[in-house]
Amino acid sequence: MKISNILQPLIDPGRNPISNLLKALQVGQILEARVLQQVQPRLLRLQIGTTELLARSQVALGTDTRVRLEVAKVLPQPELRILQAPGEPQRQQLLLRSAMPRQLPPAEVREKVRELASQTRTPRQAEGARLLDQVLRDSGVKLQQLGPAQVKQAVQHSGLFHEARLTHALPAEPADTKTRLLQLLTRFEAEGDLELDPARPRPAPEAGDKSAPPRGVITDSLLARLTRLVEASVSRIQLQQAATLPTEDSPRQAWQLDLPVQLADESHDVMLRIERDTTEQDAHGGSTWAVNLAFQFDNIGTLQARVGLSGERVSTTFWSDRGNTHRRVEQRLPALQQAFEAQGLEVVHLSGVLGAPAEPLIRTPMPDKLLDEHA
Repeated sequence: MKISNILQPLIDPGRNPISNLLKALQVGQILEARVLQQVQPRLLRLQIGTTELLARSQVALGTDTRVRLEVAKVLPQPELRILQAPGEPQRQQLLLRSAMPRQLPPAEVREKVRELASQTRTPRQAEGARLLDQVLRDSGVKLQQLGPAQVKQAVQHSGLFHEARLTHALPAEPADTKTRLLQLLTRFEAEGDLELDPARPRPAPEAGDKSAPPRGVITDSLLARLTRLVEASVSRIQLQQAATLPTEDSPRQAWQLDLPVQLADESHDVMLRIERDTTEQDAHGGSTWAVNLAFQFDNIGTLQARVGLSGERVSTTFWSDRGNTHRRVEQRLPALQQAFEAQGLEVVHLSGVLGAPAEPLIRTPMPDKLLDEHA
C-alpha cells in the first residue's frame, strides 16, 4: 500500500454528519468523491454524497477534481485508497493551482522572517522565528565550501524528493528541507494557542503520525504570520516539483530548485535546473546532461549560464545583461577552458553573450487558464 495513494479523513466528533458517514464505512466499499478545495499542503476538503469532510493527502488534487475511493481501513483511523487519480499532465496543473497563490521566493521569506524576529515579544515567538531562520540557513551551501559534493547534498535535501521517499516507504530524511518545514508547521500548531474554526483548517502531520494537532486558527498573530511563511516555503518547493514533472512535449527529465548560497551573513539565491535527455545519447550510449544557472547580484546584474555535457564533450554559454559583467566573463573564459581540459573534457563551445537567452533557462510552469477559472 503506497502512502501517497491514501486519504485519511479527520474525525470531528462535534459534526454529526461526518461521524455518521465514517461509522457507516465498510472495508472494500467504493465511494465517489469531489474535491472542494486543497485548503493547505496535504489537506483536502472533500464532498462524499452530501457530506463534507477534511482529509490528509500526499496527492495534490485541485478543486472540482472527482476521484473514486476504496475504503481500505476503518479502525482505528479510516483510510481511503485513491483508485482513480489524475494523469501526469493534470497532476502538474493541480499542483500548480495549489502552490502558485501561496508560494514566495526564498529571499522574500528570509526578509519577512528577519522583520518578524525583530518584533517578537515572547520566548515562544522568538524560538519560532529562530527555528524557521535555521531551516532557511541550512537549506543552501556556503560559498567558501562550494564544491560538487556540497551541491549534490543540497539538491538531495532540497525537498524535491520528499514524497518520493514516502512513496517507496523510506523514512523521511531528517535534513530534507520540506520535511523540516512540515515538522515546523506541526510544532507551531502544537505549541500555539488555537481557536477551533472549521472554516480554516490547518495542515496535518505525515500519514501515520498519531499526534494530529487540532484544527483551528492560531490566535498568536506573530506565530500565525510565521506559519504562513512556512506554508509559503512549502508551496515554493511544490512549484519546483511541478516543474520537474514530465510533459508530453519534452523528452527531458528535469530537476529545478532554488539554491541559496551563503556569503558571510547574507544569502543569495541561485536558480538551478538540471536536465537529462535520454533521446540524445553520447558515443557510449549514455544520456546527455545540461545544467542551467541563473542568479542576480546588485554589482553584476543578472548572469545566466548553460553547461551541456555529452560523454567527454562539454559546451558552455554565459549570458550577461551588463556590459562590464560581459567583459569580465570573456576575460575568464580561457581559464575556464583550461580547467575543463584538465578534467579530460573536450571543449566544443565556450562563449559569453551580452543579452538574454532566446528561451528561458529556468522554466516556471503556469496553470492552464481553463483550470484557473475557478481558482
